[in-house]
Amino acid sequence: MKKVLAILLTVTMILSLTACGGTDTGTGSAGNSTESDEEKVAQEDAAEDTQSGEDNGQESSAAEDGADATLKSFKMGYFDTGSQDGTSVPLRNNLVAAIESLGATPVAAQPAGNTPDDYLDALDTLISQGVDGIALPWVSFMFAGTPAAVKKCEDAGVYYGFYWGVDCETLGEDTLAICQDSPKFLGCFYQQENDAAYAAMSTLHDYGCDKLGYIGLAASNEMQENSRDDGVQKACEDFGMEILVEQRDQNVTMTAEGGATTVENFLTAYPEMEGIVIAGNTQFVMPGVAQAIASKGLTDFKVACIDFPDDMESYAKEGVLVYDAGAHITGPVYLTILVANAMNGTPLTDKGRSYNQQYIKLTSSEEIEQWVAIEDEIVYNTDELRQCLQIVNPDFDVDAFNELVLNYSYSDIMARHHAE
Repeated sequence: MKKVLAILLTVTMILSLTACGGTDTGTGSAGNSTESDEEKVAQEDAAEDTQSGEDNGQESSAAEDGADATLKSFKMGYFDTGSQDGTSVPLRNNLVAAIESLGATPVAAQPAGNTPDDYLDALDTLISQGVDGIALPWVSFMFAGTPAAVKKCEDAGVYYGFYWGVDCETLGEDTLAICQDSPKFLGCFYQQENDAAYAAMSTLHDYGCDKLGYIGLAASNEMQENSRDDGVQKACEDFGMEILVEQRDQNVTMTAEGGATTVENFLTAYPEMEGIVIAGNTQFVMPGVAQAIASKGLTDFKVACIDFPDDMESYAKEGVLVYDAGAHITGPVYLTILVANAMNGTPLTDKGRSYNQQYIKLTSSEEIEQWVAIEDEIVYNTDELRQCLQIVNPDFDVDAFNELVLNYSYSDIMARHHAE
């Protein structure tokens, strides 16, 4: 009996051990299988994550590219006189660069002459070429041509605005009434001519030059002439300065020879003269003015100008030129920004308004020399311009646009493009 019990106990123990061994083996096998499946899932997840990351990167890139790709193409019209002077060339270069940076095509028309009718004919040419927007130089249309220019743009259904001249209120009551009711009118960009002239006079006063000769614009250029004259007159009152004599004859002030003759006549009649302020036609008259001053050995005789002449660096180094205001070339660029936003379905404003277009004011020979070194550069690069489109930069609004316009200055350009 004891033997039977012993045998049964032994068999039971063997079966128990076998069962435990089978369970361990089964568990181990199942564990290995589960771990393998988990690794496989993890690898698949990792692969999916990697692919997802790549896809997201492509989508981000595509989104970024898409912002550019979705820019609506359009044609931007402008007037090209073919002039190679120090104002026309940078204006043309900056405008064409802006048009192309904003996904548009530049279309130019050359007026046959300088009358309002010549510019109206050129405007017809631009419209016939299917432009979507036009930058109009008000100073070329003046009061005589402005109503006709507005009507042509309105009839053609193109976006338009003015630069170089007046604010909206000065367009004339009838013309303003048409513009203000039109979604195609984008606004006016005007310079504070009186401020530029006042700063020129102030700089001459700082150099001790208070008895001056004045080379001004012709009486026919009423808006700019009166405004610059106002700045000169205010400086005379504020600083006790005096204009001894004037020259406004365009037959004289449109040539270097005329500039030299003017200085000779000024100094013959007023030998006590200490300087000259040039408020127009600077690019034509300045070479003769500087030559005449140098020939007389007048080392303390100073000149302040509005509009940048060629070779102004040499005049600054010679100590003759101590102030210049110019490079008021950005009005057409700003109009292109407004047209681009409107064409892309995100107009910055529902009504045209006035914007104060700034001069670059150089108030020392050092600043003049530094400006000459960078004057051929484009004022706003492609990235900066595209940030002015709401379709690219939703935060850009009319207030940001106005700030962009007002910030244009020598220090602004140096800070954006030449910060050390």
